[in-house]
Amino acid sequence: MIDNEVTQLPSEPDNPYDLALTVYLRGVSCMLLILGLRHWLYIAGVFQDPGWSFETMSAPWQLVTIHLAVVDLVAAVGLWMRVAWGNVIWVYVALFEVAMHTVFAETFGLDLIIVAFHVVSLLIFVALLVMSRRHEALAS
Repeated sequence: MIDNEVTQLPSEPDNPYDLALTVYLRGVSCMLLILGLRHWLYIAGVFQDPGWSFETMSAPWQLVTIHLAVVDLVAAVGLWMRVAWGNVIWVYVALFEVAMHTVFAETFGLDLIIVAFHVVSLLIFVALLVMSRRHEALAS
C-alpha cells in the first residue's frame, strides 16, 4: 500500500529580515565577547609588554579598560538573547568607543579599526532593522 501522507516543507519565515537581524546580532555579540575578554586579559596581566599590562597603563586607560571589560560582555549577552536592553547597551558601547578614539584621541589614540567596526556595524543594524520593519508593515 502506498503512503498517501503529504509531507509539508517548512514554510518561509514570515519576515526573512528578522532572521538576518538575529544572525547579524549574534555575530556582533561574538565580536563584543572577544573585545570584552581582551580587556579582561589586560586586567589579569596576561600581557607583560609596556602599555599592555594593566599596572603600566595610565589612569584613564585603566578606567576605560575596567569599564569596557564589563560593558562589552553585558552587551554581548544582551545581543545574543535579543533583548531590548542588549541593543541599548551595544549602542552605548559603540558610541563610547567611537568618542574615545576620535574626540578623546589625544588621551586614547586614534584607532580607526575600532571606529570603523562600530560605525559600520551600527549602520548595518539600522539598515536591517528598517528593512524588517518595512516588511512587517507591508505584510500587515
